Amino acid sequence: MNTERKLLNFLLIAAAIFYLVFIFRTAFDVHGQRFFTLVDDAMVSMRYARNLAQGHGLVWNLGQPPVEGFTNPGWVLVMALVHLFPFSPALISLIVMLLAAAILLANILVVFQIVASLDPSARFAPLIAASLTAFYFPLVFWTLRGLEVGALTLTLSLATLFTLRTLQTTPQPVPVFWLTLSLSLALLLRMDAFLACALILLYLASKQPRTAIIPAIVTLSVFAAILLFQKFYFGDFLPNTYYLKVYGVTAWERIRVGLLALNNFAARDFLMPLFVVVIGLALYKNLRTRETLLLLILFFAQIGYSVWVGGDYAEDLVASANRFITQGMPALFILFALALERFIQSASPLSLWEPHGGALRRARVREFFAIIIGLGAVLVVSGQPWTNWVISNAPMLRTDIQRVKLGLHIQEYTDPRAVIAVHAAGQIPYFSERTTIDLLGKSDPFIAKGAPTTDFAPGHNKWNYVYSILQLRPDLIADNFNKLSAFMEDVPDYLRLPNGIYVRKDSALVNMAGLGSDYK
Repeated sequence: MNTERKLLNFLLIAAAIFYLVFIFRTAFDVHGQRFFTLVDDAMVSMRYARNLAQGHGLVWNLGQPPVEGFTNPGWVLVMALVHLFPFSPALISLIVMLLAAAILLANILVVFQIVASLDPSARFAPLIAASLTAFYFPLVFWTLRGLEVGALTLTLSLATLFTLRTLQTTPQPVPVFWLTLSLSLALLLRMDAFLACALILLYLASKQPRTAIIPAIVTLSVFAAILLFQKFYFGDFLPNTYYLKVYGVTAWERIRVGLLALNNFAARDFLMPLFVVVIGLALYKNLRTRETLLLLILFFAQIGYSVWVGGDYAEDLVASANRFITQGMPALFILFALALERFIQSASPLSLWEPHGGALRRARVREFFAIIIGLGAVLVVSGQPWTNWVISNAPMLRTDIQRVKLGLHIQEYTDPRAVIAVHAAGQIPYFSERTTIDLLGKSDPFIAKGAPTTDFAPGHNKWNYVYSILQLRPDLIADNFNKLSAFMEDVPDYLRLPNGIYVRKDSALVNMAGLGSDYK
């Protein structure tokens, strides 16, 4: 175990260095100043967080009624805490990414501990599962680019670990408390974590019904409190983004798109480890336990949820499983590692390598071999997106950088009273610090609850330019999307500048000469 601990520390150090490289590769210069940014969706949450930290409440635009244009209230609160410190807009995203890196490292430790709890005699499995978790591309990408994926995965992993530890010994208040806290934090991070929380509680109730009572009551109370807060604060029980994705769309439309996304982008991530798990379950009776069933159900629950909601918005750009499936992958990695442990112990190939070695040498070879297996599995599961990252850096980064520059450009050449309209509602509103009309409806209930404009595409199939542009009359339209150009051909009130920005001709809040200059 001492050798295992040393190799785990080595893995953590290697992962930490790698995460720092990932983060600092995303840095860019604007007028000689170093900048960092999160992915566009995360910057939507950052806008709400900044407004909250400045005392304006959870609002999209200052002075306007609250609208819940986010689905991660707990993560918004974390971001708001970061905004309480005097970090510049150029560097505040870096702080969030460093915090995200720490969350990823914590999750490696927890996955290692879960495997050790499930099989205390295992020598390969903990390091294999930890290695896969450490370098699984979607988990690393979405977490370091600022979304709540890593934090939610960590809370659910902790809930799983505390459940196992609660059942291994006579229940004590401390482990039950930590289990309850983990489940509550998961719900606060994303309300749709209720599905995974419910599965964990059902497993606990099947083993020790009395132990599950307090965590279940608290978890249900937290869930109810979130719903009531959303109703009284925002006017709806559910986030505005729920209506944006679901309203006016049939279940079959969502499921069809979700199945296509599952087949086209996620299958490569999970088919190999799932195949190994199925073979392991067929061959080894001691793998067929309630704990195994729990982990399988947690994984398949995320698959089912992803299909039900129609997948996510950027699977083609990331070329991997989406955020929802990513949360369930550590459960699959744990089962994959436990199955490999059985295969390796049965075959005993290492005995051929060490005819004269002692126990210490045997242990070292085994654990190094485990890391090699884990990293080899990473190449199968995430080799393509990591290769793309080496060649082209993080997905969507180039567009994110351009939007930061555009937001700063708008801030420089518009009056603070100017109203802008955007399709990408993250970097441009955050860095411009202007009142913003969200053309795709994430923070606009009128759009979100309207009819779809085109075929279902999560969060990108609704807009109403007659309402957003002709009625609300923004001073400028910052970015292009879909059929905007064709619509604007029949709108004489707006002028298209050389850099693609549309400006209302009679606006006195825009410096047209400056705004029309190149910002890229």
